[in-house]
Amino acid sequence: MKRFIYSISIALSAILFISITPCASAAQQDSLSIENTVVMLSDTTTSLGRKFDRGLTNYRFIPQGEWICGLAVSYTGYNSSDSDILLLIKDFDFTGSLFGIHPYVGYFISNNNCIGLRLGYSATSADLGGFDLNILDDMNLSLSDLSYNLKKFSAGIFHRAYIGLTKSGQIGVFNETSLTFESGTSHFIRGNEESGIKDTKTVSNEIVLGLNPGISVFVLKNISANVSVGILGLSYKQSKQYIDNQEIGVYKTGGANFKINILNINIGITVHI
Repeated sequence: MKRFIYSISIALSAILFISITPCASAAQQDSLSIENTVVMLSDTTTSLGRKFDRGLTNYRFIPQGEWICGLAVSYTGYNSSDSDILLLIKDFDFTGSLFGIHPYVGYFISNNNCIGLRLGYSATSADLGGFDLNILDDMNLSLSDLSYNLKKFSAGIFHRAYIGLTKSGQIGVFNETSLTFESGTSHFIRGNEESGIKDTKTVSNEIVLGLNPGISVFVLKNISANVSVGILGLSYKQSKQYIDNQEIGVYKTGGANFKINILNINIGITVHI
């Protein structure tokens, strides 16, 4: 009897040992799985915080201590006789032009960084000799003897930061930030000498903060060609208006322009000293 009870005790002990061993193994596997997961998350965090070298190098394009002087000129002209589409409009006679000239001088306070002074003059003219549009039999639009002229002077300071694209220093891009004061006078004239002339004059003063990226290429050892375009402008403007030399009002405007300005494309030549 004692031998039988002893045998049963041994059997129960064996069963308990077998049942407990897999549980311990599963717990160890879960622990290993959790540890592996922590390691993977740690590796992912390390990779996200790693700094990548994108291979962009800012070569020295213009050295410190160099002077530059240059001239930027822009011109756009239009004539209704050169357009095939507007030939569909009867008696359309229009001419217009935009002209600007901006001399400047600058000094490089460090490699690829320049500060300078720019002056400017611009002129805009538009003349409408005649315009006759017939949409329906009872809807006609006719205009004639209209002209608009604007002359503007400016002075400002600028900072230009270059990025050299090649080791040879022949090609570079730049970003120019400028603060400019502008003063101009415009005339809007209606009529002719026979019917009488009515002149509306506007005198305006404006402060402009501009952003003008561009590209510069050395065509000779000390001469580079530059092209820039305005993409941002913050401005504040005050204007006084006169009709036949009598003041009729004053208005103030301010705003921001965050688009490419096709009327502010400048092509110029720079001399490096």
